[in-house]
Amino acid sequence: KGKAYTDNKNLEIYADNFEYLKDLDILKSNGNGLAILNSKNIEIEFDSAIFDQSKSTIEAFGNVLVKDMNKNIIIETDKVIYNQKKNLITSDNKTILKDDFQNLYLVDSFEFEIDKDILKVTNLIFNDKEDNTVRTNLAYINTASGKLFGKDVNVDLNNSAFDEENEPRLKGNSINHDNNSSEITKGVFTTCKKNDNCPPWKISAEKIQHDKKNKIINY
Repeated sequence: KGKAYTDNKNLEIYADNFEYLKDLDILKSNGNGLAILNSKNIEIEFDSAIFDQSKSTIEAFGNVLVKDMNKNIIIETDKVIYNQKKNLITSDNKTILKDDFQNLYLVDSFEFEIDKDILKVTNLIFNDKEDNTVRTNLAYINTASGKLFGKDVNVDLNNSAFDEENEPRLKGNSINHDNNSSEITKGVFTTCKKNDNCPPWKISAEKIQHDKKNKIINY
């Protein structure tokens, strides 16, 4: 139940137990862990962690919660690696990401280049504040603007403007998405209920624009 910190007090670590491997310059901590990076305004909660001073990396495991107070980003996962030199956070585990625009991202893996405000994610399921759901295999998210670019995309639209039997949705090669609109290339739109067959009707276009605020779709 102690505290460890670097000489410059930039990194502070709290945990139930510590083990320091002097020859390797590695600190291990277990139980109720909290790491605070004062210069970056980042906090990492964890069950256990490995701090490698020679590589300037932090590996955190179990119930990991990362809070980037400068970017207003929250990360929930089971494992992350934070490279202090590159200011880069990565994970190959399923992760929940929340941003300052009330967006929720579920991903299989991610790389967060903090200095560039860029999140690279795989197998994204994304719910925006209008309750539209975007699914894409690979996406890049600008955490400063909330803009998203994704490939091989499916969008399930909020059907509040349709009948209960409708399931409005879009599909396309790529998407440019922000808080106000989405633009899909080589897209297809239909409101027909999902089934194993082709929808009874659909509209295809080289470019489809969805105005979320006014609930208008342009082709």
